[in-house]
Amino acid sequence: MALEGLKQRIIGSMSLLKGKRVVDEETIKELSKQLRRALLEADFNVRQTKELTERIERRMMEEDPLPGVKLETHAMNMMYTELVRILGPPRDIRPRNETVLMVGLYGQGKTTTTAKIADWWRRKHGVKVAVIEADVHRPGAFQQLTQLLEGTNVEVYGEPDENDAKTIVRNGLKKFSSADVVIIDTAGRDSLDGDLKQELIDIANIANATERFLVIDAQVGQAAGPVAQTFHDLVGVTGTIITKLDGTARGGGALSAVATTGAPIVFVGEGERINDLEKFESDRFISRLLGMGDIKGLIDLAPEDMDEQEAMRLTQRLMSGRFTLTDMYAQMEMTSKIGTMDKLLSHLPDSMFGGMNNMSRGQKQQMQNNLDQYRVIMDSMTQEEKDEPVLLKSSRIRRIARGSGVEEKAVKDLLGHWNKSKKMMRGMKGNRKFRRQMQSMMDLDDNIGM
Repeated sequence: MALEGLKQRIIGSMSLLKGKRVVDEETIKELSKQLRRALLEADFNVRQTKELTERIERRMMEEDPLPGVKLETHAMNMMYTELVRILGPPRDIRPRNETVLMVGLYGQGKTTTTAKIADWWRRKHGVKVAVIEADVHRPGAFQQLTQLLEGTNVEVYGEPDENDAKTIVRNGLKKFSSADVVIIDTAGRDSLDGDLKQELIDIANIANATERFLVIDAQVGQAAGPVAQTFHDLVGVTGTIITKLDGTARGGGALSAVATTGAPIVFVGEGERINDLEKFESDRFISRLLGMGDIKGLIDLAPEDMDEQEAMRLTQRLMSGRFTLTDMYAQMEMTSKIGTMDKLLSHLPDSMFGGMNNMSRGQKQQMQNNLDQYRVIMDSMTQEEKDEPVLLKSSRIRRIARGSGVEEKAVKDLLGHWNKSKKMMRGMKGNRKFRRQMQSMMDLDDNIGM
């Protein structure tokens, strides 16, 4: 999850209120101080940070929590609403009749992001998407974009031997006149001077784009604000895309700086895969950041080839307390299609599954490695063994270890993991609160054979 450090510091600050029934001015001042430090360490804008913490101070003094709501939860809800207010409402993006111009500085991940957005439009809206590669200054740009979009049904147009970007754009627009969405990737700029500046203006005039997206690396931090303003003055930026948000502590600076420019954040990128792109909605993003979960976002992560009936069947089996190695294997297969364990857990409330989402990144990576190995081990089992794990005694464990190329201990670790998971599923069966959560998430009937 992006800004993991900020999340932990905010949660730590809220612990000041733990167990308190009423709050005094001294505690509120200390809470405000700790929240201010947390936001500044995540590179949030100083003015916005001061405004946010002062508003929370004032609201904590003036507003009483609702009956039955803990002070800690009351303050966290305020933090949520104030962060959402700063980042602003989401931008609606039309699914059809779009021409999108991609602009940005050199080395910000613009070509990769172009491919991600093209695939996002194709997956989410089922429309015909085409891409024009107009970067004539970077060798291999056309080949890179073509490779990224291989197998996606997104057509790429480019002329590797042509030195005039304007000619490529004109020809590409003619070729893709029937496409629902056309995305134009332009050359990255080290600065906006001279010929490159004029080239971008000319391309913008030819394209007459309905959207002009600026791509910014999250490591730019608060400098994202001036960069966004400069490009906005040049081509009229309609939206900003923050890339590499998962790999820097300065992401808060990029998010908060861009939010002040009038060029709202439309997408954020976290990861290298082509589907590691998320339409930015501040309420859902902040909900995940503060450990409240984002179930709608989790559903959005599911790929188009996900078998919904199989997912429902598996969910029903898990909630009924029945859990075999076959079920565990199916669960792992579905999880791998959605993404990494870290991404999956980031969309669930911290309170679910014993607070697994509070594990460190290293612990989550180790869990991911273990799960990948467990799938290899189960590939060496017979179907009968996966359906009836009680059959797995010493001789069978030895055979499976040899067949999967691991030590016998790894097979026993898998069985231990399965046993723990089975006990956890049985515990969930009797947990009415959890069942209600799952039913609201999955829209399940209450009578599913429990």
